[in-house]
This record gives sequence, structure tokens and C-alpha cells, in this order.
Amino acid sequence: MRSRPQNAFTLPETLIALTIAAIVLAFATPALSALLQQDRHTTEINQMHASLNYARGQAIQTRTMVSLCAGDDNCRDSRAWHGRILIFLDANRNGQLDEDEQLLKIVDIHPRHRWNWANFRQKSHMSFRPDGTTHSLNGTFTLCDKGIAIRGVVINITGRTMVNKSPDNDRCRG
Repeated sequence: MRSRPQNAFTLPETLIALTIAAIVLAFATPALSALLQQDRHTTEINQMHASLNYARGQAIQTRTMVSLCAGDDNCRDSRAWHGRILIFLDANRNGQLDEDEQLLKIVDIHPRHRWNWANFRQKSHMSFRPDGTTHSLNGTFTLCDKGIAIRGVVINITGRTMVNKSPDNDRCRG
């Protein structure tokens, strides 16, 4: 009777393979973490673009003022947006979600991020007129992550947006 050769790893071979795997994992973990963080930032930027385009489209389609603000159920009087963004038909044009106005959409902001809204009229909300133009002239939404400016979404009076890849860090302090 012939004995079969055994196919197995020895203990030293197994330990060497595990050591190499641990070293590779130690180098890959920070890179993966940075990649995931960058992906979250890109998602937030794209979400803000989509929210602004949606609000502008609804204003044009319904021929009504459409506003965006930060808040859970009602608009907060703050230009530092965190938690949620409310998009609503603003029939009385006051920038506040009133009981008789229709809430169109709620957008969640990642808990570690906030948007700082800076505009010439110093308003805490953003509105689109029925023709798709803004009420705020020009303005910038700056994405902040732990007090650091990541990117800005610049909006002009016509309602068009573009990404500012080197925003001012001063907009995220405080």
C-alpha cells in the first residue's frame, strides 16, 4: 500500500505568511481610511449639487419660490448647516417652512460634516425664484469636516453651481 504525500504548511511557513499579511494590512489601513473619507466628501458635494439642482428645477416647474434651509422640522436661523436640509415650496417667500407650505424633500448631512452658507444678503436660507435665479445674488456653501474646509459649492445669481476646490478655511472656524 502506497502512502499519500501530505500537502500542508509547516509552522514557520504559516508564521511568515501571517507576518507578511499583517505588514501589508498595517500599510493598507491608513490608505483605505483616507479613501473612505474622500469618498464621503465627494458624496456630500454631489448631494449638495443634486439638492440645489432639484430645488431650482422645482422652482421653475411649479413657478413658485423654492427654499432650502437647515433644520429638523423647522428652519434654524443659522448659516452653519448640519443635520438636515429641508427643501420646500416657499409661497410667502420668507425662507421659513410654515404649516401651510409643502415640504418637497429632506436631505441628511453626514454627522461629522457641516455646510457653511455665505451670501451677500447674510440670509440663513437659500431660495430660488420661479425663473430659477437666486434671491441671494452669489454665494458659497463650504463643506467643513472638523473645522477644515474641504470644498465649496459656489452658486451665482442665475442659479448655476460650480465646485471650488480650494475654499477658505476661515469659513469653517467657529
